[in-house]
Amino acid sequence: MEAEKIKKRPHTRKSMIIGLAVATGILSFTTLGLGISQGVTNTQLKETSNQLEGVYEKNYYELVDSTNSCDTDMSKLLSAKSEDYQAKMLNKVSQSAKEMQSNITALPLENENMLDCVKFINQMSGYTQILEEKLSHGGKISSEDFVTLEQMHTSLNDMKNLLNDMSVEMMNGVSILDMRRTIHGDYDGFSWSFTQISSTEYPTMIYDGPFSDSVENVKIVGLSGSEKTKEEAYAIVNEMFANASEIIYQGETTGKFETYNFRITNAENQKMFVQVTKIGGHILTISGASTISDDVIEFERAEEIALNFARKNDIENPNVVWSQKLNGMMYFNLAPIQDGIIIYPDLVKVKVDLGNGNVVGYDAIAYFTNHTERNLDNATISVDDARQKVGDDFQILQERLVLSPLDFNREVLCYEFECEKNGATFYFYINAQSGAEENILKVVETSNGEKLM
Repeated sequence: MEAEKIKKRPHTRKSMIIGLAVATGILSFTTLGLGISQGVTNTQLKETSNQLEGVYEKNYYELVDSTNSCDTDMSKLLSAKSEDYQAKMLNKVSQSAKEMQSNITALPLENENMLDCVKFINQMSGYTQILEEKLSHGGKISSEDFVTLEQMHTSLNDMKNLLNDMSVEMMNGVSILDMRRTIHGDYDGFSWSFTQISSTEYPTMIYDGPFSDSVENVKIVGLSGSEKTKEEAYAIVNEMFANASEIIYQGETTGKFETYNFRITNAENQKMFVQVTKIGGHILTISGASTISDDVIEFERAEEIALNFARKNDIENPNVVWSQKLNGMMYFNLAPIQDGIIIYPDLVKVKVDLGNGNVVGYDAIAYFTNHTERNLDNATISVDDARQKVGDDFQILQERLVLSPLDFNREVLCYEFECEKNGATFYFYINAQSGAEENILKVVETSNGEKLM
């Protein structure tokens, strides 16, 4: 296939699920408030206000309880060695996070910044559920997974402390309705109190796009070069992040990958956690907080930033194979192309802040696990024959030849067809040698953007 056909068109659809959930909660209580104001006596008004206060307090204290439970279970998870107990705690954290979401969306919050808080809760539930499924299929929680869980626990602990502080105020007689009658800038007093929670630094988790959680080989084959010292790793970070105002060494990680870990603060006061592999000195992951600002970086420039960062980090022949804009961020999945074939097992994920052009999320775990020069077979069936495997009621938007990671650590040469049907997007993977239908993925809109399932 020709090179220009490899690059996918950018996705720009946004999910509004959280916003709708929050808006529905606000609307239900607003409607109740309108009913209160029409033709009721002062006694009835007071009685109804007390009932409404009771509903608010019930949901608030349930949020506190579920947050405390989630924090405790996360602590147990991070202390556990048994995989059975880890799976049990992952399930409990995921369920507690779902309860937290239900509780927080039932509160009278009128602050758009709360979406970040709700998004974090949703991500925590989804991420721990993914890890539980990983264990159930014989996998293990990697050192990189534990790093993310530690970051999540830090954010969760901050949230717990702020909620418990507000609980003390409420037990001392502060009313939610009274707080709502006070104004702090653009917010009522109760919503303003929650802005402290929304300002918590949540970890970045990027696992969107085709095969972003692809099967990885057990043996690491993508790392090369000499073992670097801590000082050499520091110099690499300093070079890769030219606008860093502070770089703090934060120890080492052992496990599947051995890394040096650093905490970086850049010129825009963004904080990032960065891992550098001991072998070769490659940036393995970046987890950072984004800014809340207007988009000033165009798609083409963000794409160039992502590709240049990957090349500088020794990613061979990276090409954009998927992209999405979401909440002021541009997400890119990059993959090498060998003999005109997209190598999906070697995926690299990059997140670019459109407010300043900084790379604030990065994941090259799959690449440095799997990347090697492959002896690729030729397709034995034509793209026309493969196309016949796709139903006539699907509109084919794009077709290309890919190496697809499948079950049992298989890497299979496939024709990938991006299709549309009734407004939904599907990806079909047809074996380019046998013609077998190997996989079908559907794009699902979620609160964290698009997922393929």
